[in-house]
Amino acid sequence: MIKRPSKFKKIIDIILDREEENEIVSLEEPKIENTSETSPEPKVYVTVTQIAQHFKIEPADLNNIFASLKWSYKKDKWWIATDQGISKGAKQFYHTASKTKYLKWDESIKKDFELIKAVKEFKENQQFKATTPKEKGNLYEEFIADHYRRLGYVVWEHGKDKGRKDRGIDLIVKKGKEITFIQCKNWRENTRFQIDHKEVKASRTEARAFMKDNPLFIGYKVKFRYTLSSNCIHPSAIKYIEETNGLFDYEILPMVMQ
Repeated sequence: MIKRPSKFKKIIDIILDREEENEIVSLEEPKIENTSETSPEPKVYVTVTQIAQHFKIEPADLNNIFASLKWSYKKDKWWIATDQGISKGAKQFYHTASKTKYLKWDESIKKDFELIKAVKEFKENQQFKATTPKEKGNLYEEFIADHYRRLGYVVWEHGKDKGRKDRGIDLIVKKGKEITFIQCKNWRENTRFQIDHKEVKASRTEARAFMKDNPLFIGYKVKFRYTLSSNCIHPSAIKYIEETNGLFDYEILPMVMQ
């Protein structure tokens, strides 16, 4: 009588073969695939890094969010899925070469309402953790840059690239033959910090100098804009802006994390 290899030995042989090929092995038991015409589409699993990039946060912060939702927890140095996490699409993996365990998630997790809400709350908390005016300003500039990208503009984060040499122009946004130079102000309302007519006048002088030094913008419809997180503009500034005959304008866009 021929002795057939046990199911356990077959599994071990498969794992050892994969180790030799340096592949990534799921910790789940092998399953027989349903090859019928009615079988569902195979699931697409994405890494924490890929999900974090989608939400524009750090992977470490995303892992902490998963933990706060009780979808995963850290054991030793590995992240392990809870039963609730598994029900949300988590799957445990093991990399044989580096001998590391890690989680991947069903790609549909990007649209999960609970996760979207938790990420939004995290970002809002991060906004208030910004302790210096520069940090608050940088956060707001990034928010406004994303806002204009969603509107279909090409965005150059000029202030981030040029630093103190930005001449008061934080963003340059373009759509078609229209270019708008934007100065962002993440200031609170009802404080001593307000944009008055003197600041607008100084910005106009800087704008003229900028245009003179950058003739490549000639031929475009050009506008200069103040984008504000609150109503921190003085009536004298509004009056001066109105007198520029459309060269300057302003908008109030509170910072609401997406």
